[in-house]
Amino acid sequence: MRILPIGLSHAWKNAKESAHASHSLAHPDASVQWRKLSPGKLKVNMDAAFDYANNCMGMGWILRDEEGRFLATKGLNMRGCFNVNEAETYAIREALSWLKDLELGEVDVETDSQIVFHAIHATYFHSSFDSLVDDIKVATSMLHNVVFSSVKRSANRAAHLVAREAVSELGCGEWVDIPPPFLVDCLSVDFMN
Repeated sequence: MRILPIGLSHAWKNAKESAHASHSLAHPDASVQWRKLSPGKLKVNMDAAFDYANNCMGMGWILRDEEGRFLATKGLNMRGCFNVNEAETYAIREALSWLKDLELGEVDVETDSQIVFHAIHATYFHSSFDSLVDDIKVATSMLHNVVFSSVKRSANRAAHLVAREAVSELGCGEWVDIPPPFLVDCLSVDFMN
């Protein structure tokens, strides 16, 4: 059994109490601001950022509880640059894998890429990233009650900051219960809305 930090453990306990053994793919809602959730749910936002001059990219995601309180975030740096849709899809796949490793479910997954969102919903979608989409669908089937939605970039600012910081290897890492300093102001704004 994995031991979780206090805040993350509390959020997971609440999510498990209202657990449903299903998953779904919601329709886009065009949210403009980050919004709070139903009780017992968690939300993960993810994004990708690029540094073409140095041939690298960053991916980041952030996990919050139903009230918008920070639980955890992670940023990854990769050499090379995918196209935007590939990178966004890769970030979703990695975030879902991270959630699975933490044994979390009852999560809303938000992306600001409508193309990726529609690819995840499609029965058939031919693209350079369709194998990543297949991985996402498999990962989703192993988690409880995962709901995808598409949001405007303005509702995904915190994840974008994590991805942008991850472009620099100094911004890579994982933070649990206490957010990194570069994220505090953005989280405060989201929490107030």
